[in-house]
Amino acid sequence: MIQLQKNKILALVFISAFFISCDFTPRLHKKILGAQEYIRLQQYRKAISQYELILKDNPPNDIKVKIFYQLGELYSINLGENKKAIKYYREIKKVTDSPLWLVKSEERIGDISFNFTKDYIQSEKSYKLLVDFTPRLERFDFYQFRLAQNYLKANEYHKAYIEFLKIQSSTNHKFYVQSFYQIGLLNFQKKNWKEAVDSWKEYLKRETNKENLVQTKFLMANAYETMEELKKAYNLYYSILGEYPNTEVLQNRLNSIFHRRVSRKR
Repeated sequence: MIQLQKNKILALVFISAFFISCDFTPRLHKKILGAQEYIRLQQYRKAISQYELILKDNPPNDIKVKIFYQLGELYSINLGENKKAIKYYREIKKVTDSPLWLVKSEERIGDISFNFTKDYIQSEKSYKLLVDFTPRLERFDFYQFRLAQNYLKANEYHKAYIEFLKIQSSTNHKFYVQSFYQIGLLNFQKKNWKEAVDSWKEYLKRETNKENLVQTKFLMANAYETMEELKKAYNLYYSILGEYPNTEVLQNRLNSIFHRRVSRKR
């Protein structure tokens, strides 16, 4: 909740800075200030109505771009109406050739499509555009990783695997370590249990985040259990007892394996 509020404040500060740099008439300036005041008062619907009125006056394209972006932010961040938000981010691409705004709008479309509307077809298009952008963008590593994640979410396993391998080819890539986990997850989803475990072993050699280590060990134990390697599964589950957040689930797994091992010995 606190983070959401911070995001809303940042969005307001962010767009206000853009408007301050604009050169427009006193009448237009007054209307924009009115819309910003509605945002400050958290009267988001009124702010949207005010911006829509400004658009009806057909302001210059540089003003339209910033209004479209602000409308997208209001619908997405403040109102959670993500499909409407995407509509306005798309409008930006119709009225400008500015790389700054083309990238910013595509980032928002990709993020919303991936995280909120779960439209992986649209998300793939957005992150592919960002990956292929020339010159290479500062956040290229993130876009490439998100594109690979998108393929995985869409069950496009071959494409995902190829993209994660590209990431693994560079130890300087920001998501180099994560790529080992993701390839493990890919194989886990495909029920290639041994390959999943092998990838996660490599991931555990490189990861330092304790929460990530615990979660990965749980998944590895699950894979071992599925392969009927019960001793390995039991030992891994036991190793994270007291660290895995759902103690009941972990205890149930341990009890189940214990009884299965006892049955085998009879």
